[in-house]
Amino acid sequence: MEPGKIDVLVSAWKMYQNLAKGLGDNCWKIRTAGIGFWATIIGYGYKNNDNIVYGFSLIILFMFFILEAGTKRIQYKYIEKSIAIEKSINDFLVGEEEILLPNDGITTSIDIPNVKDFVNLFKIRRILFWFPYVMLTVITLVIVHFL
Repeated sequence: MEPGKIDVLVSAWKMYQNLAKGLGDNCWKIRTAGIGFWATIIGYGYKNNDNIVYGFSLIILFMFFILEAGTKRIQYKYIEKSIAIEKSINDFLVGEEEILLPNDGITTSIDIPNVKDFVNLFKIRRILFWFPYVMLTVITLVIVHFL
């Protein structure tokens, strides 16, 4: 492989890494805002003794969950692209005769979202993503039941 081509692969790998990192940071910001809104609504409902507001907090929680899930899905797609580039770079580094480039080339476009990608977010290994939302939902339901 020509040295210029490997430089393109390394640059693409850095780009995918930076995109994935930025999306990860965005996920934390989305989660922080969602928990902030949830806590504010819960506090308002408690102060005013208004159980209907608690239902609204569940809707807000769900909206932020969907927003974070979409961002996570995009992040994982860029991580997959980064791994494909890494394989090509590793082939070059170990002196392989034929270096396999990613099937879809080097592009920032990703596949159209599907249900399978969304369901994969609920695997046990992704518990740090979905478990906080489950706990906040349970806390809200406990508050509604006991107050």
